[in-house]
Amino acid sequence: MAFLSTKTGQFTYFSTQLGQGDWRGKDVLDFGGNIGNMLHDPNSTIDEERYWCIDVVRESIEKGREAFAKAHWVFYDRYCFFFNPQGISQLKLPELEQSFDYIVAYSVFTNTSRTDMLDLVRQLTQRLNDGGALAFTFIDPHHVSWPGRYHGNNLRWRLEREIFLEQEKGNALEIDVDGMCLRAREAPWFVLVNGEDLYLETDETKTYEPDRQRTFHTFYSVEYMTELFPEAKILPPVNDEMQHCCVIRK
Repeated sequence: MAFLSTKTGQFTYFSTQLGQGDWRGKDVLDFGGNIGNMLHDPNSTIDEERYWCIDVVRESIEKGREAFAKAHWVFYDRYCFFFNPQGISQLKLPELEQSFDYIVAYSVFTNTSRTDMLDLVRQLTQRLNDGGALAFTFIDPHHVSWPGRYHGNNLRWRLEREIFLEQEKGNALEIDVDGMCLRAREAPWFVLVNGEDLYLETDETKTYEPDRQRTFHTFYSVEYMTELFPEAKILPPVNDEMQHCCVIRK
């Protein structure tokens, strides 16, 4: 089943992080934008004809084109765990004649390997206009996002969420939440596959057949992202989100 996102707060999130609410006249690339969620945000000021969306889910591109015919929609047949398991590994970005003032990626590198993130950030940065900005989200597993409403950090929230989602499907998923949080306590980055397999500081996971691919979450601490991208500005979550933002300006 294709993943079609219903979330619509992405423009509000990125316009807040970039300190600019008026994007009229700006060329925007929404990398991993699914059905065009940036345009669906009621606060969006993006000119439809100056909006490009690249996504690995073919159905989302088709759905987005139906809603916003003046925008530009590009299917990217790159491998992505669960979202495009039959795609081509390490496929280069599609060739576009256009360069961009803003390139955004919401909850994209939270679902890819570290290797893919580094490769794609490098390629995306090359597509920026002078003075442009690349902004993408990441999740710090050790950060407590909603201290007044939820006691745990982001990793604990994810583990409990995985259990809840499987219970809704009628499946029993047994996870040692406390034990996994303890294992990951000192790790600067790690991968959580299917909510139950934890890989500390490595991209080398076991092989999961497509029908066994449920979720793939990569977590990075703020300190580690600062080391990976020393030229970037790391910003805390806004808009009641759990995701930090990494901003690279050209």
